[in-house]
Amino acid sequence: MNTLLKTKRLGWAIIFVLVTAVGLLSYFSGRRYVAAMEAVERTLAVESSINGLLSLLKDAETGQRGYILSGDDQFLEPYTLARRDLPSALAKLADLVRGDSAQNERLEQLRSQIEAKLAFVTETVELRRGDDTTLAMRLIRSGRGKLLMDEVRTQTRRMLQHEEHALQRRKADASRAEHTAMWGVSVGSAMTILFALFSFLTVQRDVDELKQTAEELARSEEYYRLLSEHGSDLVRLMSLDGKVTYVSPSVQHLLGYTVEEYLALNPLDLRHPDDLAMADTLWEELKRGESTRGQRTYRIRHKSGEYRWFDVRWVARKDASGDPCELQLAGRDVTERVEAEAKLSSYAKQLKSLALRDELTGLYNRRGFLEVAAQAHSVALRDARPAALVFVDLNGMKRINDELGHDVGDAALVDTADVLQRALHESDVLGRLGGDEFVVFALDFTPLDLSSLRQRLRQLSDQQTAASKRPFRLSMSMGGAYLPVGAHTSLTDLLEQADEAMYAQKNARRAAGNVSLAPPG
Repeated sequence: MNTLLKTKRLGWAIIFVLVTAVGLLSYFSGRRYVAAMEAVERTLAVESSINGLLSLLKDAETGQRGYILSGDDQFLEPYTLARRDLPSALAKLADLVRGDSAQNERLEQLRSQIEAKLAFVTETVELRRGDDTTLAMRLIRSGRGKLLMDEVRTQTRRMLQHEEHALQRRKADASRAEHTAMWGVSVGSAMTILFALFSFLTVQRDVDELKQTAEELARSEEYYRLLSEHGSDLVRLMSLDGKVTYVSPSVQHLLGYTVEEYLALNPLDLRHPDDLAMADTLWEELKRGESTRGQRTYRIRHKSGEYRWFDVRWVARKDASGDPCELQLAGRDVTERVEAEAKLSSYAKQLKSLALRDELTGLYNRRGFLEVAAQAHSVALRDARPAALVFVDLNGMKRINDELGHDVGDAALVDTADVLQRALHESDVLGRLGGDEFVVFALDFTPLDLSSLRQRLRQLSDQQTAASKRPFRLSMSMGGAYLPVGAHTSLTDLLEQADEAMYAQKNARRAAGNVSLAPPG
């Protein structure tokens, strides 16, 4: 017995030394990882600030163009806001690149180029305000404005390339630190398991205590994993009775509460009143076993009293018997994204009163689509969000016009517009370019979404045909062009790519003898 006790104590001592060494390795590796990720975040902030400057300058151009063409002061709002925001945006960028002499030199050149561009825009606006439209248009046609804007784009591209190279280096540093930390955690876990096995084999009476210790260790490791993967997110664990049992330290940065303050609150009391019904539905589905994971976007009250929008993904964790025992939630603050989408939607509604609508379908015409899609395109570039431009063509339009008449052809176009509006999201930009051609610009759209959109259109088209009892069946060909995160493809290039993709599908349908839009019979 004494020999066994001595052996156990020796094992404890060896494991203690090993775990301590691994813990120190993990600690220092973790600090290296945090430092590297802070550098990555600064680089991303610089890239965002540069894109924001370019976006503001484009807004100034948009306001200038609208005002010179119409003479209406309301078109000057983007120009006025850009002039107001550009100094602070430049100051913010200067603060971010303070320690980079090469970027500081480029920034000074960029500042001069932006001032020259703004001076040119202001000059044309003042000429138009003085009713000298001819001279203003002559200045614009001279190409001087485009040349100034090209210089700005070239300079920002150099700065972005510099930051991209720095970003790759810093990501590599972060990856090395992360791998070292993960190795340390893995070794520590392996040593802990070996120790548990050793204790089980040597002292049977310690079994119950070891089980409890292993469960506590597994929970601690889960908390560590959650913090590692969602360091900037709001991570919570919630029991099935609605009580929060764990919240990540990021709650203080995101919502203003300390961990202790948040744990003492009822999470439903922090929900916006309009979002409470969503919470009730989730709990009912969970209790009935209909949902084990999902995603919701809702508002949570900040300690200051304001509401912040969070995109929350949740997973039901199960006990040993397979029954749900608690919820794991990871939420990201998306307030700026929601507000930007609201502004975009508001801007689209304002344009309804202008001559930017197709008279037949009520959709945007070519000019209206290009105006609104340009704003959505800027949002995608500024916020680093994926987007796509989808070209849609109504099959068999010529045959309908020839055999059934143009009135029936107009009805087919109206039905197509209605189907597209029901298949798309409210924030998507939809227009009719002319004839039987429609086009969509959608944020947060990837190639994986195209097949589901095609399926929705097919279902809605069949429903429309059955409901309207028209002498034809709707059929559409479509092609998509994509703007992944980090890409800078122009709206014009996206239009050309989507058009080519659509005609490739249309030609394939014809080759297969499957142009399905035609009068029945």
